[in-house]
Amino acid sequence: MAESLIQVILDSTIFVLPLWFGNAAPTILGGGAPIDGGRYWRDGKRVLGDGKTIRGFWAGTLVGGIIGGFIAGLIAWLSSFLPTPIFLNDNLILRLVYQDLLETGILYNFLSAFNLRGLFSNTVFLGFFTGGLMAFGGLIGDLIGSFIKRRSGIERGHPFIFLDQLGFLVLGMLLVYPLIPWSIEYLIVQVPITFIVHIAANLFGYFTGIQEDPL
Repeated sequence: MAESLIQVILDSTIFVLPLWFGNAAPTILGGGAPIDGGRYWRDGKRVLGDGKTIRGFWAGTLVGGIIGGFIAGLIAWLSSFLPTPIFLNDNLILRLVYQDLLETGILYNFLSAFNLRGLFSNTVFLGFFTGGLMAFGGLIGDLIGSFIKRRSGIERGHPFIFLDQLGFLVLGMLLVYPLIPWSIEYLIVQVPITFIVHIAANLFGYFTGIQEDPL
């Protein structure tokens, strides 16, 4: 049971790494024109605020894709000269789990009907597309969270516990589900892990001066 849980933690963490990096990227790579164009909602408050920028959004999506492609390429490279599967110990396997899940997805079956399933035959492209799509969904979730915060009267940069830490995770994973139908166990284990990692990353950003609020 313990070994199985550790395997789920490993598989799901590898799976959501592009989502984590994609969500964090706008903090460093953002700036420029805001997505809401400076517009105000009917309540007299900004729709999203200056912190949500066009550059940050697409930079985060691209970073998610790059991380996904890198991870996929790295595991494929290791598999080229190590015994497959790659055993980290007697029970723990290093693998790109969404390669196994791909063919069970609704989107893959749709592509197969049009003889387009070969689009994902390249492991690196599969990782890039999956990572980018997940990061895109996560950033949409972040925008929704920002919209809710503005309506709740919470100022830019101030925390909204749970929504800040988990909104991007849930929407990012949901968006990629039609392509990679992940197990519900992934979400169950990643909710507490992502919450802790997000808090730790924010504290690091606060103490290094990258962001103003520690949460």
